[in-house]
Amino acid sequence: MLDNSLKCTGGECFEEVEQRMNEVIENIIKYNNEKKVVIVSHGASIKYYLKKYCNFTNNKLFYNKKELVIGSPSVLKLKFNDFKLKEIKQIY
Repeated sequence: MLDNSLKCTGGECFEEVEQRMNEVIENIIKYNNEKKVVIVSHGASIKYYLKKYCNFTNNKLFYNKKELVIGSPSVLKLKFNDFKLKEIKQIY
C-alpha cells in the first residue's frame, strides 16, 4: 500500500488531491444546483474523489458491484440531489 501522504517537491500528495477535489466539486454543486455541469479532470484526481462513494480495491473502483474503468479518456455521469450522490454511470 502506498503512503497517501507522500509527494514530490512542489506537488500534492494523494490526501491533498482528494481534499481539493472534494472542495471544488462541493462548490460546483452548491453554485450550480439543478444545472448540468461538465467537469474535466485527470484520472487519478477523479479516482481519489470517487473513493468516498465506491469500493476501492487493488487500485480499482467499484460502484454498485460494477467496475468503473478510469482510463484516458473516460467519461462518467454523476447525479447528485443536493450534495448526495444518487448515481454514477460509465459512459465511455
